[in-house]
Amino acid sequence: MLEKYDLVIVLGSQIKRQGGRYFLAPHTELKALAAGISWQKEMTKKFIISGGYNFGVRYNDNEILKIPDFSFEAFTRARRKKSEAQVIAEFLHERFNIPLNAMFLEELSATTAESVEFLKILLKRPTFTFAKRIGVLTLLPHMRCALPLFRNAHLNVEPLFAEELLVLEKFGVDKICEFYSIPVEEKERAKKIEELLSECKALAKGHY
Repeated sequence: MLEKYDLVIVLGSQIKRQGGRYFLAPHTELKALAAGISWQKEMTKKFIISGGYNFGVRYNDNEILKIPDFSFEAFTRARRKKSEAQVIAEFLHERFNIPLNAMFLEELSATTAESVEFLKILLKRPTFTFAKRIGVLTLLPHMRCALPLFRNAHLNVEPLFAEELLVLEKFGVDKICEFYSIPVEEKERAKKIEELLSECKALAKGHY
């Protein structure tokens, strides 16, 4: 039986832009697909999508910047384009028919540490008193740095690994294999995915 959450926080990451069209980078798409699966499986009815205006700050239209630009001017320019949270929410609405009013957007953060700080403020609002059980959704490599930040901030959240949700659907398994460059051979494929999920469980228990 799948776990239930009052609220799931989806941690944002890179989005891309081409010809005025916005789309998700592969690692961001994996998280969004996992969030959609959690909605379809009725694991939650409400989300916070976290991710700010980062074009020209963390990345340009197509690639991550080697040196981020956190200047005042860069942030003001970035606001002329969409935020990570908005693009993820639009994807979830279009792909999984998740109502826009089921997704609260945190659009100020430029880093995971900032996401945690802004979320800490938001979760103190009466708006979120309903959220007794909160899941934080991201990929395993990102969870390694994100989960300690939430715990250090004394936020009572549970890790929700995108990989564990993606394996519930055939398209999700294929996406995992593509992202992690897992071989197509069935035995090797199963072994690699099992190792990945075992690592998720270990990290969930605090072994990081």
